[in-house]
Amino acid sequence: MKILFLLPQIPYPPHSGGRIVTWNTVKRFAESCEVRVACLYHHPAELEDLDPVKAICHEVAAFPAYGKWSITPFLTCAVSPWPYKAHRFFNRELFDYVQRLARRESFDVIHAQNFYTTPYVVGDETCLKIHYKENVEGNILLRYAKTSRNPLIKTAAWAEGRRTRRFEWQACKKFDQILTISPLDRDTLLRLDPSLPIRHQRPGVDLDAYPFLDEPSGPPNVVFTGTMSYYPNSDGALAFLQTTWPLIKQQVPNIRCTIVGADPPEAIRRMHGHNDICITGRVEHIREYLQSTHIYIVPLRVGGGIRLKILEAMASGLAIVSTPIGCEGLEGKHGEHLLIAEMPDNFADAVIALANNHEKRLYIRNNARALAENVYDWDIVIRSQLELYRSLLSRRRTHSEFPASEQGKSAPASGTA
Repeated sequence: MKILFLLPQIPYPPHSGGRIVTWNTVKRFAESCEVRVACLYHHPAELEDLDPVKAICHEVAAFPAYGKWSITPFLTCAVSPWPYKAHRFFNRELFDYVQRLARRESFDVIHAQNFYTTPYVVGDETCLKIHYKENVEGNILLRYAKTSRNPLIKTAAWAEGRRTRRFEWQACKKFDQILTISPLDRDTLLRLDPSLPIRHQRPGVDLDAYPFLDEPSGPPNVVFTGTMSYYPNSDGALAFLQTTWPLIKQQVPNIRCTIVGADPPEAIRRMHGHNDICITGRVEHIREYLQSTHIYIVPLRVGGGIRLKILEAMASGLAIVSTPIGCEGLEGKHGEHLLIAEMPDNFADAVIALANNHEKRLYIRNNARALAENVYDWDIVIRSQLELYRSLLSRRRTHSEFPASEQGKSAPASGTA
């Protein structure tokens, strides 16, 4: 099978949620398929990371995206129906490259990762067209609008969220199959348009990279990890430190909290060293911080898709406390694989309960690891995804072999799952 992956960033190194998904997908598909990658980069230094991708793919090309606060996409989206991020991730040279490559190579599949890459697919390509959504971006903006206290930001986020979700829905129509990492995102899109061919495709975790960890000794340590320049992470961390952490400290005086992740905002940085709070900033290896964890928290209030950090924590055998938004779309059960609670009071109670009960932590740790092994192992996930692509290709070829009048009688029925 010949497949072209359209990616919004260089997939290596797999240090963030998007790269974890794309690297594990590309790497495993390349083991049995002829893979090409066309992607964007966001800083020239990232081009050094292309070498591991080139080592496993037949062809790799990278083109520059606009910077996060570039004026050009802001100005362009003011007079365009496209949302800001669609303009920010659009490069005309990449578009022309993809069209030339598609004509030259006769791909079996074009796989477009996230809505940022959908403009590179015209819709009339003769191959199977797959759109993989890590989240519904419009929903994240709409949730942001609900939580923001600034009237101007609330209004802008609401308008951009509506425009982004409309763009995402229209983009989906160009594809033969849409895959969502979260079943909730699948249901959101089906409410917008029940005719869309959508399936839920589970995410995965590398069990070798995240082996089961022994619980550390010493006072209980609460840990949160995530890139702090990503608003849902910084918003959740700050809300936890301001509203929930004081409640926990009142009941468990010797407990500590460690916030791990690059680029924390000033409001979080200035909490370092106070009330047993450690703010690390960027770290080279996250494993040492997972090894020091008694309770892993996911205190998110906004977001979408799946938080891969939870799967990594489950694989590591950590006792997890998450908000409902933080773990939505996962198959873990409250009280069995993790504890689920809203901030501040219920979340604090859940952390306190685990801090004071070693047996309960051990029960959740073992169940979480078993769930990661049986359901979310990347090898299992990608094997299923590869089989799906082959099945869709076979179905597509069957349709093309019959005249239109006969297809309804002889071809397998398609639908959503």
